[in-house]
Amino acid sequence: MTAETPTQKVGSYILEQASEIAQSTYERQRHDLDEADFTNETKLSLTNTTYLVKLIGKSLQQNTTNAMTAIEEFGEESGELVQDENEMIISLIVTVPLIREAIWEAIEPVVEELNMKPRDVIKLPGKIDPLLDQFVYSYGSTYITSNQQLKTKYDSTLEELSTPIIPIIKNLAILPLVGNIDTYRATLIMEKTLEHTRKLQLNHMIIDLSGVVTMDTMVAKHLFDITEALSLMGVQVTLTGISPSISISAVQLGIDLHKLTIKSSLHNALTDLAVLSNPAT
Repeated sequence: MTAETPTQKVGSYILEQASEIAQSTYERQRHDLDEADFTNETKLSLTNTTYLVKLIGKSLQQNTTNAMTAIEEFGEESGELVQDENEMIISLIVTVPLIREAIWEAIEPVVEELNMKPRDVIKLPGKIDPLLDQFVYSYGSTYITSNQQLKTKYDSTLEELSTPIIPIIKNLAILPLVGNIDTYRATLIMEKTLEHTRKLQLNHMIIDLSGVVTMDTMVAKHLFDITEALSLMGVQVTLTGISPSISISAVQLGIDLHKLTIKSSLHNALTDLAVLSNPAT
């Protein structure tokens, strides 16, 4: 059986001391971070750190490149589990350098004991550092990709919630707008409203504004552009719940409100359309 080289012996030692190296990293991190930042959410767990150190030790011990693939996969798995940007930043900027530091401190005695040649000692960083760098890259890039996918999904959901078109009866739907409306949301409302109008084959749309908190003049223009676009599609539009501020914006824009079908409330609009029964007199 071939005797272990000094580098392989260092790898074996790292494998044996993986738990201690992870614990040393934990203590260093605890010392370097403020108490408020030192939480389970802002550090690699002892288990994960131990596993990462073992992969590094195994790479040196077996003198193979298989560990690089294993570390890449481990970095990707870890990055997918990260839920907080602060956790990701601290893990990469704080924890990984501390792992590097703890490894070098741990192997210093064994390097001296083995009386390793200077050229062999110099080669050690070239074997250890690329593995840690690969973990950083895989961890960070996977987090960014996962985060972007989550953001895209969130934005898509938000877009749907921004235009909650509710079909009432055949060819009639309500668009209840709630909250603040800025230019971006107003543009989004127009796009989604026209899209849903075509899909649902509507010929009448009630836009209820009673839940709108604020709306500046530019946004009001977008709103009235929506009514005009719907009219061009052959859809009759009824506006309900117009606030004094929206009325003022319409006047400032020179919009003739008399050309629009306006009702004081959604209830009145539905009653006039015979969707709701008129109250008994």
